[in-house]
Amino acid sequence: MQPLTLGERIALLRRRHRLTQQQLAARLGVAQSEIHRLERGGVKDPHMSRVVALAQALHVTTDWLVGLRDRADEADSTPPTPPRTAAPVG
Repeated sequence: MQPLTLGERIALLRRRHRLTQQQLAARLGVAQSEIHRLERGGVKDPHMSRVVALAQALHVTTDWLVGLRDRADEADSTPPTPPRTAAPVG
């Protein structure tokens, strides 16, 4: 089985969130045609800022969105736990 492409992952998540291309585009501040091109593979090397914005809007990690992680349960990313700071001694 072939891994999903970036465009397929965007379309899958957009549909899971019950968003139209127009609604996702509005969240990102871009034209609907850009979402269409991304989903259809018309953009071969999207700018990292666009990938980050898409991941945030679709509530996934950038790693999952670009295919570095393939497990479906990783699509439901949770924010990292802030590091603990030591109490002052003294």
